[in-house]
Amino acid sequence: MDKAKLTFLGTGSAIPTARRNHPAIFVEYNGENMLFDCGEGTQRQFRIAKINPCRITRIFISHWHGDHILGLSGLLQTLSANGYTKDLVICGPKGSKQKFQELVAPHLGGLAYEISIKEVKEGAVIAEKDFKIEAIGVDHDCNGLNYSFIIEGRKRLDVAKLKKLGDFKGPVVGELAKGKKVKIAGRTIDGSKMVYIEPERKLSLIFDTRYKSDFIKFVKGSTILVNEANYFDEDELAREHGHMTAMQAAGLAKDAKVDKLLLFHFSQRLEAIMKDVEKSVRKKFKESVLCRDFDSFEF
Repeated sequence: MDKAKLTFLGTGSAIPTARRNHPAIFVEYNGENMLFDCGEGTQRQFRIAKINPCRITRIFISHWHGDHILGLSGLLQTLSANGYTKDLVICGPKGSKQKFQELVAPHLGGLAYEISIKEVKEGAVIAEKDFKIEAIGVDHDCNGLNYSFIIEGRKRLDVAKLKKLGDFKGPVVGELAKGKKVKIAGRTIDGSKMVYIEPERKLSLIFDTRYKSDFIKFVKGSTILVNEANYFDEDELAREHGHMTAMQAAGLAKDAKVDKLLLFHFSQRLEAIMKDVEKSVRKKFKESVLCRDFDSFEF
């Protein structure tokens, strides 16, 4: 199984703290290196995490509030200064082209690579050979999107079983991987008994938004659900300001039957009560983690 990995480069909210930077999440999988949001200081977070930002292949923006995008200008200039040569696609919600020109482009010099801005709608954003990215709209105070990164389930050849049979290479291995019967040295080997189904893996990312019942279907069965937690359990206050609470996130994880819940985007107000938040959240959904900057998880 090709492992995927996510790293939190920022787990704070609009006001950073000594422990938490603005939101940014880096996802790595099989040569794809995707950055979701880019709060101020993200390029420095890359250095602290010992991750080369020139590995970035795509950038996804959830919405254009400052705490989620003010690191873009510096990061894009750093990429150019360090020899980045890929054509970079930045995906975001409706209005992203105008926002990029207003908030980012004026601070860029001549870059050594091309940038294109792709405005995406709800539904399929990207469909590659072995993974796809889907999006759903949010209920915030501006246009926004939440994303799911889905590694499709597929047939895999059981290498351990193959080794027990001998040192086979070349076309024979390909035929076995397709589940076909193959004759080798007078023996018939049934490929259907040599393969297994690698299950789908799904990473869902819920950024700034009020709770929506539509999210249950969108994140259902996720291997990992990353969810904002700007508030603890103050439902009315959260709704007034366009956010979810940590307890709502735990309820969503439970209703959608996800495997693990990773909370981030904590307001500075929660720093003093994190133990209480953790206890309450885990009581509602046991597999919950209150994440810190530079925490990483494989899936």
